[in-house]
Amino acid sequence: MLHKRRFKKIVCFLIAPLTAFLVAVTHATAQQLPFYWDNINVAIEVQANGDMLVTETQKYVFTADYNNERYRYIPLDRVDEIKDVTVSENNQIIPSSTGTENNQLWIRWQHELKAPESHTFVIKYRVIGGLQLDGENTLVYWKAIATGRKAPVNTGKVTVKLPETLSGKVRSFNNFGTAAVPRQVDAKTFEFVASQPILPAQELEVQIAFPQAILNVPQPRWQQAGGSSQSAAEEPGFSIDFGGIFFLLLFGLIPVLVIIGFIENRRCPECKTLKLKRTYKVLIPATTSTSGKGYVTHHCGNCSYHKEYETVIPIISTDSGGGGGGG
Repeated sequence: MLHKRRFKKIVCFLIAPLTAFLVAVTHATAQQLPFYWDNINVAIEVQANGDMLVTETQKYVFTADYNNERYRYIPLDRVDEIKDVTVSENNQIIPSSTGTENNQLWIRWQHELKAPESHTFVIKYRVIGGLQLDGENTLVYWKAIATGRKAPVNTGKVTVKLPETLSGKVRSFNNFGTAAVPRQVDAKTFEFVASQPILPAQELEVQIAFPQAILNVPQPRWQQAGGSSQSAAEEPGFSIDFGGIFFLLLFGLIPVLVIIGFIENRRCPECKTLKLKRTYKVLIPATTSTSGKGYVTHHCGNCSYHKEYETVIPIISTDSGGGGGGG
């Protein structure tokens, strides 16, 4: 059997050119869309009965004309129910509709749009059966900013507030997905701030663990039915034999490419550490008839490497559409 380390090198050699291609295509596609998120801030208030009150504040920036329908998809595989959904702008409730599709809850709403302009929408909902039981711990384990977007998020933040009974009782708090800075604000409040723009293929997931006996919430129905919580430490490692090579290349290629692309996006060309930060600013928005101009900055937090340059934003395609987790 081929040694695992040697096999890794072979796979990386085979997919390296495709990685560069995928990253380039993703970046170009994101630039062509006439909108992006300036920020997405998610506040999660855990109730004493185990419910979670979630408030998503999403600021859209539209650089050109686009459709006026927005949407949000929330997976239902690890919750019992989501209810009390509202959408508002400027403290005014906006008519919205909800439904389920492919084991996801969708939320849709419409608004007036006269680009270029920005809109800040506030989406609120109650999650029932969202806390997970894991041994002696209860977990707040929530994918606050999900993948499936077609545009990037410039800044993202997740705040979790626990009931007073859990004050000072948290055993651990972590984040997964895109790089973020976690911190404890006070004895019952935790904050996770993304340290770089969140690309469409990236997510920000948070996890907080506390003793199960304090709230003593029942095991959610979905977990009783056979679902299981899985922390990052429990995710399968890299292991495969010759019989799985074809399956890996055919079905596992995209996730591998996304991971490698993320690493290379953070690697400094000088010191080779993963401390490189890339920022992108729109100077002149593109339209359906003229290209635009952007300004890119690369800065390494480990060495003195710094680079700035202008880039051309391609003419907006008129056939681009929405899809995924939010739009």
